[in-house]
Amino acid sequence: MRIGLMGLEDNFVRNTGLGIPVYMYELLKHLKKMQKKEGFKVEKIGYERKSNELSGFMNMVLKSATEYYGDYDILHNPDVKPIFPRNRGKAIYVSTGHDYQPLLQPELDADVNTTLKSRVKLLLEIRYSLRLTLKSDYILARSTLTRDDAVKLGFDRKKIFVVGGAVDDRYRKPIRKKENRNYIVGYLGAFRTRKNVSFAIRAFNRVSDRSIKFDMWGKPVYEYEMLRKLAGGNRNIRFRGFAPEERMVEIYDSFDAFVFPSLYEGLCLPIFEAYARGLPVIIYKHAKIPEETRKYCFEAEDEEHMAEIIKGLKLGGYDERRKKKAMNYARSLTWEKTAKDTLAAYRKML
Repeated sequence: MRIGLMGLEDNFVRNTGLGIPVYMYELLKHLKKMQKKEGFKVEKIGYERKSNELSGFMNMVLKSATEYYGDYDILHNPDVKPIFPRNRGKAIYVSTGHDYQPLLQPELDADVNTTLKSRVKLLLEIRYSLRLTLKSDYILARSTLTRDDAVKLGFDRKKIFVVGGAVDDRYRKPIRKKENRNYIVGYLGAFRTRKNVSFAIRAFNRVSDRSIKFDMWGKPVYEYEMLRKLAGGNRNIRFRGFAPEERMVEIYDSFDAFVFPSLYEGLCLPIFEAYARGLPVIIYKHAKIPEETRKYCFEAEDEEHMAEIIKGLKLGGYDERRKKKAMNYARSLTWEKTAKDTLAAYRKML
């Protein structure tokens, strides 16, 4: 069996801090480790980005439409960029489905739809790409939610395999005992409309206990300025800036609890990472988040309820049994398992 993993050359990298390139890098790395023992061959089919993002997009579209790929048994696009190889002979074409929010809830992209360039990118690179995945022979869905959303969009459920994500080895390190200090509730992620960070800010503003601090980590873009205004000068809400990749474990370990009030997540690795570091995780109850992701979360009905959960965790602590179950669950999700499950899916497709 010969497998080709397709995508932009510079998306098969580890140090971007972005979930999809990490997935692409780790999948290729671990499939390569397995290939000799399992009797298959995997290769990267990388496309150059060239001078800018649009040229990379065009280069990828043109090459995938004109080059011949019939020497492969499996062609797999683990990215969301638009690749649809025309000349593939008998090769099976597989796409990874990360999430279908831009097609099913486009209103959540209002914050990235503000300029002509961003509108073109959203239309071509995101929505067009997602529709192309629905023309694949098979889909590898990152979660049960993504599988169900692909079915809603008309894809055959029998041709979808659910292969989840993984927690990086660094999140399995021993957890340092926290010193006596303020109780810190953290958020780590983008300040996108979709992430619903304003929900958490409004909840934080309802907490009068000055020993509880709220640390917000993320690039100062999208809704950042609006969120600072919403914080209203509350000195307990601290905007910490961009979280460097090399400091991620340290940042999680600075928290006593983690909030992730996102409205829609295809998988949501930050929740698994927080589980792995022994943190209670609070989400918005009515969000679209996969059941396998949210199973150990505290679910807030509204801002007042989130504030009450935070105060309850500070006063009563995090139940040790629940903590241990969540930690063990997250730490069991390895890249080796993801690669093995992916290989098993390839073999069933053939």
